[in-house]
Amino acid sequence: MVAGPGSDDRQVFLNSCLLEGDTELEKRTRRGKRRALLLSILLQLLVVAALVLIPLLSRGENLTSHVIFNPPVPIGRANPNHDRDRVNNNREHRIPSACRFCAPPAIPTRVFTGRIPGETPLQDGEGPVIPGAPLGDGVLGGDSQIGVRTHVEPPPPDNTKPATIRRSEIVQAAMLIYRVQPTYPFLAIQLHREGRVELHAIIATDGCVQFVEVISGDPLFISSATSAVHQWRYRPTILNGQPVEVDTHVTVIYTLNH
Repeated sequence: MVAGPGSDDRQVFLNSCLLEGDTELEKRTRRGKRRALLLSILLQLLVVAALVLIPLLSRGENLTSHVIFNPPVPIGRANPNHDRDRVNNNREHRIPSACRFCAPPAIPTRVFTGRIPGETPLQDGEGPVIPGAPLGDGVLGGDSQIGVRTHVEPPPPDNTKPATIRRSEIVQAAMLIYRVQPTYPFLAIQLHREGRVELHAIIATDGCVQFVEVISGDPLFISSATSAVHQWRYRPTILNGQPVEVDTHVTVIYTLNH
């Protein structure tokens, strides 16, 4: 059979397609890849070893030239006289400091009670002046007031308002000694209306009702209730021996006799 033109090209193409099926060729390819990988690892190890070993093998700096040499201190037998002389010299050359509050160096055996020579004698009524006190006549504590009895004004009377205590209506009702019965309004009688009035009252120290305030109630009974409570009298309330005011409530009830 005679091959036509282009048959060689087709054969080469077919051979290249059938390479994957050649086991020997695949083994050689794997061995080549392994050798390349091993060579790459060896080269990297050599480079790393060179970077580590070169600084270690190179000549480093001589550290012994920088060591500071301290000469040893001679230790000998101590001389106590030398230390004592040095302390004494320091005391002699020490500058004495000023002392403001110091004890006297010695207690005197005699106390001088006479007049100092050259001093002017004191006249009658004169005496020592109190340090820091104002001078002049009429000044308490001045030189002219020494030995003079002064008149002290009594304290002013205490005009403060007496204390006020709060009491319930039931307790304060027991202190009532005079009661004025409130007048029943005529209009409420005509309307047959009953009611009650709540009042807030301040009882003075003498028992009189000095203040009345309406809290609640029917307007028909307010005027009659306040007028009657103002005339009531209570027994004075004593606290700690002193009369006091009382803050309380008062209830006035209006009922018709049926």
